Amino acid sequence: MLALLQPALWLGSCLRGYHMPAASSQQRGDTSLVLVDEARRFIQDCLLRVGVSPSKVRCISEFLVVADYRGNYGNGLNRLDYYLSDLQRGHAKVHAEPSIISETVATAHVNGNSALGVFVGNFCMDLAVKKAENAGIGFVVAQQSHDIGMASWFGFRAASRGLAGIVMSNAAPTMMGPNSKSASIGSNSFAFCVRGEEYHFVLDMATSVRDIGAVEWAWANDEYIPHGWAANEGGLSTCFPSLALRTPLLFPAGGHKGYCLSAVIDILCGVLSGAQYGTHISLDQNNPANLGQVFIALDPEFFLPNFMERLDDFCGRIQNSPPADKSEPIRLPGELERMHMNYVDDLRALPYPQSLLTKYKEVAERLCVRPIELAFERCQSRKSF
Repeated sequence: MLALLQPALWLGSCLRGYHMPAASSQQRGDTSLVLVDEARRFIQDCLLRVGVSPSKVRCISEFLVVADYRGNYGNGLNRLDYYLSDLQRGHAKVHAEPSIISETVATAHVNGNSALGVFVGNFCMDLAVKKAENAGIGFVVAQQSHDIGMASWFGFRAASRGLAGIVMSNAAPTMMGPNSKSASIGSNSFAFCVRGEEYHFVLDMATSVRDIGAVEWAWANDEYIPHGWAANEGGLSTCFPSLALRTPLLFPAGGHKGYCLSAVIDILCGVLSGAQYGTHISLDQNNPANLGQVFIALDPEFFLPNFMERLDDFCGRIQNSPPADKSEPIRLPGELERMHMNYVDDLRALPYPQSLLTKYKEVAERLCVRPIELAFERCQSRKSF
């Protein structure tokens, strides 16, 4: 069932805008299980109906399903209607392909030509990998791109070739600066993936405490959000995701440090690439995106032949350090995602809230495709991590 996902088993967001999830008449807290193959089938059927070619739908469906498999639900099936909307509006072009504007031995400037982010990202990282294999490093900057979803997906492409992969993307302004009550910069994403012989270091983070996708997911599951994630329209911290979604005002991770890191990412991704940046990026779903991204591949053996051995030692020293609470072991970046993958393997299906499934039942009716079939209804299983 998970055969196509197995190559990513060792591997541990960012949004252009947001939309308020549709209200559901059903109880939002109910959770049902959906087989991985069924989730993949539904995504592909929907994409085919809006004109995506058969050669591309499999890539998009794997991209979304792997995010859910790893527990990154904000960038999985939850984002399908966002992609469908942009494809139907023409904001993302179905048949577009990225192209190279200029390049050197180690660098490239790419025009995404308004293709979906997954295709721009795959093209750019593969180009960076090719350059890194020849020059030790590949640095690729893209403009006219789209939401790239789970940024670590592209880092995996470098790590699977024995390289280190770094991915950055800017996003629409949904994050407040310190002492501010308005959003002036995006919750920009950063991912870093590298592997050793035993350990794998997989960081995938937003520069806000949590991204909008996490807030949407809390709303879908009828859960509160912790104070410090997001603010209400008045700029005050709220625990209600419904209030946080009215006007997205996310708190930066680490206060001014997260805000400054987000600014650096936007300079590299937006200002440097020729894409939109900061408040130039529209939150309005009726306006097309012009996001910028950076994809870096680095060959560690260009510097040290025993890099993997040293990485294993580094990770082992962190993981084996004594925890303050023995019930809470030290975890490296990417371990929680691996645990979620094991959890899905045990369930043999993906758990989705009923509100999300209800939304996609309406999407299925609108597109005249077969709705998602449930493996089991009202799953009571809970994660233990």
